[in-house]
Amino acid sequence: MPITFTQQQRQALLNTLGIGKLAAITAPVLEQTLGYTPTKNQTKLRKLIKECIEHDGDLIGSTTGRPPGFFIISTTAEIDEYLDSLEGRIRSDNTRRSALITQWNATNPPTTRLPLTII
Repeated sequence: MPITFTQQQRQALLNTLGIGKLAAITAPVLEQTLGYTPTKNQTKLRKLIKECIEHDGDLIGSTTGRPPGFFIISTTAEIDEYLDSLEGRIRSDNTRRSALITQWNATNPPTTRLPLTII
């Protein structure tokens, strides 16, 4: 993954995030605080968060619950809950992917793509 943001930009995000799920900060608030132009899907912010996790190893989670937003993961329960959320999305996406493969193959020359096995 190429590095898009500076260390200062990544650190600014970390300095803004709350510690723990109860201190979650919404994406629009984070965008405003970091000086980003607000966007519907917070594309730049989400890319920054992904880079912090994948490049720097920062423990950033998100929640749709109360309060919704992003936060620094601080407990085993928070990491487990966030991993469960990610796994649920993976399974849902894989179910949709498999349905697309099955439907395509039923009415077209078969694709070489195979369903994924997620354990």
